[in-house]
Amino acid sequence: MRIGLHTGSVLAGVVGVKMPRYCLFGNNVTLANKFESGSEPLKINVSPTTHRFLIESTGFEFEKRGREFLPKGFPEEDGGTCHFLLSYTHSTLDPSEEEFSHIHHAVQQLHLSDL
Repeated sequence: MRIGLHTGSVLAGVVGVKMPRYCLFGNNVTLANKFESGSEPLKINVSPTTHRFLIESTGFEFEKRGREFLPKGFPEEDGGTCHFLLSYTHSTLDPSEEEFSHIHHAVQQLHLSDL
C-alpha cells in the first residue's frame, strides 16, 4: 500500500443515475494521486503544501525527499519538496505507547470519531 497526501481545494459531486458515485474533481485531486504514485510501498508521501500545514502541529516526524521526487505538474513557485510521514506522537501521551494510541487520541480530540 502507498499513500499520497496533498492539501487544496476540490470540487465534489455525485455522478450517475443508475449507480451514483461520489466523486472529487480538480487539479489537487490529480496531484494527490501523483503523490501516491510517487510514493514507496508502506510509506505516506506528503506534498509540500500538506507538510506546511502539518508542521504547524506538534508530533509529526518527516523524512525530507529531493525535489526530483515532486510529480510533473507541481507548481514550481511552491518552492518546497515532498516528505515521507514517518510517525506521529501525541503531546499528552507517553512516547513509548503504541503509535495507534497516539493517533486514536488525536482523532478523539478532533471529534472525527463522531462522524
